Amino acid sequence: MGLRLRLKASFRTTGYPRQARIILEALKRYGMLVADNGSDWFITGAPDPRWSNEQLRALKRVPGSAFEVIAPRP
Repeated sequence: MGLRLRLKASFRTTGYPRQARIILEALKRYGMLVADNGSDWFITGAPDPRWSNEQLRALKRVPGSAFEVIAPRP
């Protein structure tokens, strides 16, 4: 719980739908926190009717190996 991960800068986002690419680019810049309350590598967020669930399902194709651990600041 609480481990910070960031999508590796080298991860190619081409081939992903537009809305999934937006999330992937944010994961490269800001990263994410691990919470042990869902399925393996399940990314959650606040529901919003402006997001397409169909496009966001493409995020399931991102392997765990595409992420790197962000060391906490002292």
